[in-house]
Amino acid sequence: MPEPLTARRAGLFTKQDAPVPLDGVSIDAEISTFCARVVVAQRFVNRETMPIEAVYVFPLDEGAAVCGFEAIIDGTLVVGEVKEREEAFKTYDEAMEQGHGAYLLDEERPDVFQASVGNLPPGKEVLLKLTYVTELTVESGSVRFSIPTTVSPRYAPAEDHVGVGRPDAQALNPPVAWRVPYGLNLSVGVTMAGAITRLESPSHPVAIAIDGHDATVTLAQRDTALDRDFVLSIEAAGLDVPQAWMERDEDGTDSIAVAFVPTLADAPVPTEVIFLVDRSGSMSGNWIAEVRNALQLCLRSMIPGCCFNIFGFGSTFDRLFPRSCAYDERSLAKASAHVSTLDADLGGTEILPALKAVLEQPLHATLARQVVVLTDGQVTNTDAVLALAKKHAANARIFTFGIGTGASHYLVKGLARAGRGVAEFIYPGERIEPKVIRQFGRLLTPAITNVRIEWGRVDVAQAPSIVPPIFRGGRLLLYGLQEQGPTSVSPARARLSADTPSGRMNWDVEIDSEKARAGRTVATLAARARIRELEESSEWTPPRGSRQTARKANAGTQEIIALSTRYGLVSRETSFVAIERRDTPVHGDIQLRRVPIALTNGWGGVDEMLILGAIPARSRRGDAGAVVFDVMVPGWSIGEVNERGDCVVRVSKAPSRRDGDRGGGASRSARAGHAPARRRFLGSHERVRGSHRSEAARPRAGAVRRNRRSG
Repeated sequence: MPEPLTARRAGLFTKQDAPVPLDGVSIDAEISTFCARVVVAQRFVNRETMPIEAVYVFPLDEGAAVCGFEAIIDGTLVVGEVKEREEAFKTYDEAMEQGHGAYLLDEERPDVFQASVGNLPPGKEVLLKLTYVTELTVESGSVRFSIPTTVSPRYAPAEDHVGVGRPDAQALNPPVAWRVPYGLNLSVGVTMAGAITRLESPSHPVAIAIDGHDATVTLAQRDTALDRDFVLSIEAAGLDVPQAWMERDEDGTDSIAVAFVPTLADAPVPTEVIFLVDRSGSMSGNWIAEVRNALQLCLRSMIPGCCFNIFGFGSTFDRLFPRSCAYDERSLAKASAHVSTLDADLGGTEILPALKAVLEQPLHATLARQVVVLTDGQVTNTDAVLALAKKHAANARIFTFGIGTGASHYLVKGLARAGRGVAEFIYPGERIEPKVIRQFGRLLTPAITNVRIEWGRVDVAQAPSIVPPIFRGGRLLLYGLQEQGPTSVSPARARLSADTPSGRMNWDVEIDSEKARAGRTVATLAARARIRELEESSEWTPPRGSRQTARKANAGTQEIIALSTRYGLVSRETSFVAIERRDTPVHGDIQLRRVPIALTNGWGGVDEMLILGAIPARSRRGDAGAVVFDVMVPGWSIGEVNERGDCVVRVSKAPSRRDGDRGGGASRSARAGHAPARRRFLGSHERVRGSHRSEAARPRAGAVRRNRRSG
């Protein structure tokens, strides 16, 4: 069963009166024009009288290239190394059995990671530090930098509740609490090629200091809640200028990053637009209101000659018209009235069958198909969704809007990549108009396609190997890796060629090898770009059941492992492991402690006023399959809610010390995010792969070795 959470003394405690071991998270980031280097520090403290194993599931940027992992305990630095995933876990498990300290970092999805602190002695603390680099999104003259801080509960379809080892329904859904006793400290340094003209955060109150090309950003308050994405928007001169930069590492490899910004001036062209709208329970409240506003703007951004339809999905899906309807005053009025009544009332987030229905419709006789998806993206079957989009990419482009304070960047961006489109994110409080205008500028204007890049007569390994289409106002960032030898010549320029409505066109960017800097940031991003391309291709298949053995010979898998180990990167096939060798081993039963994470702010439309000062009591499965949160609040009483939806919240009267019961009577409830499911998915973050037991104690000797799922 999930571990109940109660409130005592100094904060949140687990079921055997055990304090939450995570003491705080701090993030230091350095932004340099189009790239960022981020260091995340997590401090774990064992306040118990026995050794513990702490497990913390947390998010990172879905494009993050995690390239560093270390642990500091008693002033000793232990540096992690990248190993094939199963080998890393074996090393971790054996070190624990021998009484040593063990620290493990796994990637569950490109935007969901797990840190494991093994055999932390009583009274000790450890600081885990992980480092990643990432490229930034450019939006019409501004750079967008985001840091996710919590994993929103994810809807899991039936197939994700079964499988060898730990199913995705458990792996991607850690324990959730209304409040957690740890917070976030964050500092960002900014250096841009041009002068900074504007810098703001729509997500958090921040303190900003700007000095020409440089700036510093800090949170306005210490220990900020980790319950929403941190978003930073930077406007600076020169972001629309094509440019290239080069690095040379100690192995003699030149790495090149090239940013192309083609100019397109073509007129809009009518198209078929199908809107696919997430109406699951997690979209309740402000998020569905944002969807309605965005959709009304989208409807008015189409042009005469277009045709369109609107699909809504949850546990089921519906459509406004039997088939796409011509865009005119009458159809616009009907669609606008329909949109004004949309609510998050369709249950769980079953995006796969709805997307399949949209993509498998007969194509329009003369108009190209464009699909616009509006969602928070919180599902466990992302790989299947991306595979479906890629299968139909030749006939339908997919453009996405990520909605809310904690949208899944992996699904929202990945779906746009697979569908050869572009993603936009609408954070509460941001202006919607420029985002919709940008998206429809891309959607209605022919893209440049059949893109090729030439590096002269120089042999350069390019990432990604297949160049995506480029849309109006878009920027294309490509990487090249070149092994240096005695007779090697660095490329002097990169030439981009592509098909446009006006014919084949070329763009050149000069590369100055004399200005090459020492470093591996570009090489790391290049390797991550190639790994992502492999993980989202048919060459790599996520494990499920008996396919585990067959994957060992998969060429895509072997290339991912080779790139990850060479450049020191975490991937779906590799993990970081660090071992602290102790002169005096620590023996005894190790207690498992799963760190609860904060529920995403605004998720499911849960009324914050309801839970102000609430004590998270427990979570379990409801009779109808929905997740049930029991929350004790003074003055309210308990009542059962069994509505079919993503989640149900029960608010109950706090018991007195004297009666020890949980009250009775009527209830006030609020429906929230994910999923009509067949089994529990919050709570028990079971690792049946060898280390983590379903209950608290792990015997020191004779541990049962079980299969560990690596997907």
